[in-house]
Amino acid sequence: MYKVFIAEDEHLIRESLKRTIQQLSETLPIGIVGEASDGEVALTMILERQPDILLTDIRMPFMDGIELSQEVRQSLPDIQIIFISGFDEFTYAKAAIHLQVAEYLLKPIKSDELRESLEKVVTRLEQQPQPMIDTSYSFDVKKNLFLNAVFGNQSTLSEALEEARQLDRQIAGKKFIVLLIANHINKNFADYERFRGKMAGLFSEDKNVVFSCLSSRFIKLLLFQTKEEDLLLQADQVAFTLYTELNEDDSNLVVAVGNPVERISEIQKSYETAKSLLDYSLVQTKQPILHYQDFDQQLTHYQKTLHLKERIDQSTNQSLRLLADEFIEETDNCENPLLFRLILVNELNQLAEKKNTQSKEKFLIPSPTKISTILSDSLLFRNYLEQILRFIKHTVIDARMGQYRELIEQAILYIKQNFADTELSLGSVAAHINLSSSHFSTVFSQALGKTFVEYLTEQRLKEAKRLLTTTDWKLSMIASEIGYNDPNYFSYIFKRKEGLSPKDYRKQQR
Repeated sequence: MYKVFIAEDEHLIRESLKRTIQQLSETLPIGIVGEASDGEVALTMILERQPDILLTDIRMPFMDGIELSQEVRQSLPDIQIIFISGFDEFTYAKAAIHLQVAEYLLKPIKSDELRESLEKVVTRLEQQPQPMIDTSYSFDVKKNLFLNAVFGNQSTLSEALEEARQLDRQIAGKKFIVLLIANHINKNFADYERFRGKMAGLFSEDKNVVFSCLSSRFIKLLLFQTKEEDLLLQADQVAFTLYTELNEDDSNLVVAVGNPVERISEIQKSYETAKSLLDYSLVQTKQPILHYQDFDQQLTHYQKTLHLKERIDQSTNQSLRLLADEFIEETDNCENPLLFRLILVNELNQLAEKKNTQSKEKFLIPSPTKISTILSDSLLFRNYLEQILRFIKHTVIDARMGQYRELIEQAILYIKQNFADTELSLGSVAAHINLSSSHFSTVFSQALGKTFVEYLTEQRLKEAKRLLTTTDWKLSMIASEIGYNDPNYFSYIFKRKEGLSPKDYRKQQR
């Protein structure tokens, strides 16, 4: 099957392309392996997933389709590229010819035109001479994809088990620990590639380890055992072996050991712990091996005391500086200020990255090296907190309604604080900000592009999804908790909005 990647910044067009390609996959040997809304994000994913076909818009933010295709061609010379454009301009056609683009489609894209283009591309791919496959390198790629999926919790249980079996590994019923090894000095792909032979010699025959060196960030290992005591012993032995066997005079390796977890779906937590420790090593450079046990209580305590999302939601734009002051005071008064600062910044960065996917405005997340500089300097730390808090808190409001921003933000804060109240209504929110119901309804919908009821339902269902995932509460209790008296009505609204029932959503998440 030939792998297809879609790069298109318009959400509706991207979804339409996905639906059409999924339909065509019934008769053509194609399947979607990824999508992105801008060229810069697409490039990283493409180099990792190695698609056979790239379907890209020409005009995209950050990196356009022409630049993307130029970069991709250098690493994947045989990839088949299909340009999508809303403009029939000679400049674009000339660029397409220069880049040996397979097809050029104009928007709006018709299904039969896309089918015809994909049929031609598939024919070209099938006629290409098949290169000799480096089995060992191919195996490394499979391991890397498997680890990326479980570290990101992107695989279902059955998918993870099957992918592990293809790697000759049995992970069912096991406990897990993630280890990461970084070279903070040189930090480029060649450094990790040269460790590949040593890693293979150390761990290729070990059926309780999956490792990958195919990253410019760090070497990745997943360890698994039936008993936790055996797993902890293995982690200590592997960490010491890695440091002594891989470390050379100019390597300056740092080994980070995550916490043990009992489920495949929890591997992401061990990965995040190990990654936090690696980030911390950029600030605290004295320890070559960082073990979760040395920081476990502090990590747990700091993460529990943050309550980050709730505190941001409950703040106004005017009080964000006070919130930054609170965070600074908390970090300065704790046992390990640098570690607390790191955890705080990492969680803020995650919120900013999530908002980046939902907003046209983007916040640039600094590199780990720049983060370490920010954490070490009190003034830079304060400035960064204020900048990222403003971005996360900023409500995207239609520019024409800018004069109502303060009132809209007051209304949003009031809704978030009171959405569980069954008596909450458009009238009560309008009264809270001293507007008439009709005036508030018009201003709110024009400013946010959605009605009051739609926004209130979003907030309630967001909390419902959290409760369905993190608790075993009955649906009637969840319905009551988010402001619905009738659990049947809650189920109806949930299915209409999410496409599946609350019970099915809970099963899917677990």
